[in-house]
Amino acid sequence: MRKVEIRKNVIRVGSRDIPLLSGEVHYWRLNPSYWKEVLARVREMGLKVVSTYVPWNYHEYKKGKFDFRGKTDPTRNLVRFLKMTREEGFWLVIRPGPYIYSEWPNEGIPSYAYKYHRLHPKYLEMAKVYITNVCKIIKPYLATRSTGHIILFQADNEIDPWPDIFGQQYGLNGKPGLFQEFIRGLYHGDLTALNEAWGTQYASFDKAEPFIATMLNEDRGLPLKGDKELKRNIDYFKFKYFYSREYAKWVVEAFRKQGMDVPIYLNLYPFFYAHDWRDMQSVSDLVGIDLYPSSEFSEDRFEQRKMIDKVRYLRSVSRLPFIAEFGAGVWHNRHYESGILTPNHYRLITLSALLGGIVGWNWYMLVNRDNWYMSPINEWGRVHPELYDVFQQLVTIFNKMNPASLNKVTEVGVVFNPLQYAARTMPHNHPVLSALDETSIDYEMYDPRFNPCEKKMLFYSGNQWLEKSSQENLRKYVELGGILVAFRSYPRKDEDFKPCSVIGFEDPASILFEFKRKFKVRLDTGLPPVEVLSSVYTFGDLKGQKIVADLGGFGKQTVGYIKKIGKGKIVHLGFEPTRELIMEIIKAFNIPLGAYSSTRDIKTALFRRNHHHYLVVVNNGSEDKSASIYLPALNHHTGKILVKDLTRNSRDTHSLERRMPFAVEIPRKDGKVFEFRRLG
Repeated sequence: MRKVEIRKNVIRVGSRDIPLLSGEVHYWRLNPSYWKEVLARVREMGLKVVSTYVPWNYHEYKKGKFDFRGKTDPTRNLVRFLKMTREEGFWLVIRPGPYIYSEWPNEGIPSYAYKYHRLHPKYLEMAKVYITNVCKIIKPYLATRSTGHIILFQADNEIDPWPDIFGQQYGLNGKPGLFQEFIRGLYHGDLTALNEAWGTQYASFDKAEPFIATMLNEDRGLPLKGDKELKRNIDYFKFKYFYSREYAKWVVEAFRKQGMDVPIYLNLYPFFYAHDWRDMQSVSDLVGIDLYPSSEFSEDRFEQRKMIDKVRYLRSVSRLPFIAEFGAGVWHNRHYESGILTPNHYRLITLSALLGGIVGWNWYMLVNRDNWYMSPINEWGRVHPELYDVFQQLVTIFNKMNPASLNKVTEVGVVFNPLQYAARTMPHNHPVLSALDETSIDYEMYDPRFNPCEKKMLFYSGNQWLEKSSQENLRKYVELGGILVAFRSYPRKDEDFKPCSVIGFEDPASILFEFKRKFKVRLDTGLPPVEVLSSVYTFGDLKGQKIVADLGGFGKQTVGYIKKIGKGKIVHLGFEPTRELIMEIIKAFNIPLGAYSSTRDIKTALFRRNHHHYLVVVNNGSEDKSASIYLPALNHHTGKILVKDLTRNSRDTHSLERRMPFAVEIPRKDGKVFEFRRLG
């Protein structure tokens, strides 16, 4: 028996490390005559790992009758596909459901089971039968066996309570059910506490109903009138988190009981209204997210930053942060929304993911199939040259960078609470995140509920409510020497929306200006004052160093302060940040930076492995441009380089092409000189 485990951001099989870079191939949707040809193209691309779903309702062709050997139809021959991928030298990621979604009837569930939600006793009983049967087929091919090649196992798929389908079964409308049971437990059976928190007058927990904020951008749902309705809405999301975690725990254990002894992972939505990612990691070996960006991030001007931030947050959660489904092609109907997925689209989204710090991904789909378009390989094993060549280049970049072995060079972090975003109490275009994004400075995400932050500076990007325990952790961060920076939004209430000032922030004395107003503020950097356009909080008497601005007819006002707490400091400014202000704050406290660009729309990140550095640069602007990139971490003369020296072909171009990302290797030579080698 070989040991298969997660070690240092890779899958280790025995003594061999396998980076998690794979592509999806759906055997049952392809003519078996072309399986070998398809796999040949995958191998030529440079991939050594493939991934596939196994559809329950296709292999159970009749209730209680399973075919995994192609007796009823050759496309059902899972055993042949397993043998072929092993013979062709591939490692395999297996995804046997029970749910698979995948634009497949009933999301892969037989009709007789589909009418019950995932935690319903009848569904669990039916799913056990399938799990037992499919695991008998899979088990001999697990990489823990001497000749096995299955290195990773996905349990279910994007676990979601689906309240729009099963809401009545949960008690969301009608007879009481799981929701009421959960709320009773959440409030420890204290009905008075529930009514006080929600502002209701229930005579029984069985009458409790959620106040749900819709997820649709064009429909904001019923307005939240105050803290009571907000608390009620948040408790609904806690129910969803509870449900997803409990089913995830059940399905992972069900596969374990059948001898699935390779790492088991869960794939998650790239947002927070169905899962607490940390909860899901706690019941599995690792978690990954599913990302399907629109064509060259054309959805809105925040799309690229939102995707990178999700990767950053995943790094703080998953034992092996990877994209479980990374859009390669698109499903039918979605192509009307996403637009044409160009070769540069794939370069842009992949380098953006690497910039965020991803260590692996699974291209979904690498091979076309029914209801799917714009993949680099078609159903017959023929390639789309303009796409296939780019995918080969990206595999080359991945292999040269070896992202699993890299460390990010950044001392900047951002506080992030997923429940605040799930409950729609914080916008995705948060002013702090937007200003940081415009600086081009790379940063990590920090969830204050969990591990201590080791970054020298933290920016607060959350709401005015934050769990008391999280506020206590932030206080400890500052006391130990960290610098916590907040602007207009700062923690001042706990999870029950009661006043909480654990960290030490001061409340403003007044709010000036109904509308935004331009003014200048100076920090102790020796540079000219920074211009700000914002409404502003002003402060009265307070402890600490005052930050004063001349507000014209309002005179000089205290618009912020710096307060020492323990070995660290909190910085509180009563207005919204700009990119220039973010830079001045970082300079004022001598926070070391890895890389940044002074050119708008240029994103950068610097990574290190021993004496080698890797720089990732992405131009998400709408035009070609020359850009200046600063590398203060390398002390490379002034720390400044020109992008024109690093372009795809320096002989015929002297600018960073529109949306053309790139990565370069920077090996250190004699202790002083660096040279730049383009990857891919």
